[in-house]
Amino acid sequence: MKLLIVIFFPVLLIIYLLHQLILFLRNKLYDYNILKSHKFKHLNIISIGSLKFGGAGKTPLVEYIINHLSQTKIAVLSRGYKRKKSGFIIAKKHHTAFDIGDELNMISKKNKNLVVVADKNRQRAIKKIIEKNNIKTIILDDAHQYRKLKKNLNIIVTEYNKLYSDDYLFPLGKLRESCLGAKRAGIIVVTKCPKNITKKNKNVIRKKLALNKTQKIFFSYIKSYKFINNNKIITLDSTKKYFLLTGIASPELLIQKLKKISIKFMNFNYHDHHYFTKKEIENLITKAKKNKIDNLIITEKDYYRFSKEHLHLIQSHFFLIYTQIEFDFINEEKLIFNKQLTKFI
Repeated sequence: MKLLIVIFFPVLLIIYLLHQLILFLRNKLYDYNILKSHKFKHLNIISIGSLKFGGAGKTPLVEYIINHLSQTKIAVLSRGYKRKKSGFIIAKKHHTAFDIGDELNMISKKNKNLVVVADKNRQRAIKKIIEKNNIKTIILDDAHQYRKLKKNLNIIVTEYNKLYSDDYLFPLGKLRESCLGAKRAGIIVVTKCPKNITKKNKNVIRKKLALNKTQKIFFSYIKSYKFINNNKIITLDSTKKYFLLTGIASPELLIQKLKKISIKFMNFNYHDHHYFTKKEIENLITKAKKNKIDNLIITEKDYYRFSKEHLHLIQSHFFLIYTQIEFDFINEEKLIFNKQLTKFI
């Protein structure tokens, strides 16, 4: 990849500069109110977003906020990234990742009384949501760049080992918006930190991100990994061999966790939001038979992306385990973040 960037650098630089110019002009048009942002009265809108393409820890934060707030008066709205259908859909029991996207499907299935909606047109979606539901707060997933709506609170996430300040705008890097876009955020959450992060490391990150005086920063970590089979938490057996199948952007921490607890596994990683085909599953089963492996670990997001047919095929050979992570804030920051959140509700 780096070699390709070197070879095509002149072309990529032109695209990079054009991309930066377009984003700069677009944001200025919104900043000066030439392009209008719609404001919904008597409705709190919280946006969770990121500056980069791919996973940075947005969904665990969305789930944390859902659990913190009353589910009877909140709704979650997202475009439903990589779903196969379009238009406005309120998640129901029969909907799948094909209808609403893997992340919304997971949130919906885990929070059965929560209003969960997929729609690329957020304004239209919000109007429909509040028409039929007593909703006071809407959580917008992956909406930092969506400036057609005014938000009460903008939160962006950035990974501890992959800070947006160390990255570049696409196509020279993985950012979809330059670091200037972070200035619109009221809160920055650094995800996937070590639990014992030092005060010195926190200060280094604060300086790197160049926050202004009004911005708040919080540090979070993965509190635990739960391994689940048939809705029951289980303990992995270090004497057995496993296949690890992932279709997420950053499986590194899960891999580190499995190594730390001395689990023997073979890793098969696909790109983020990958819809596995029947052929891919059959090939995996063939490899498993050759290696005499009948235990398969997948992520929770992958679990909710599989169709019922594909899950049945997998479970015809494998003892299927999916991982569930618990997101939390470092020490006393949890209470402070919760108070900050409550200010906007």
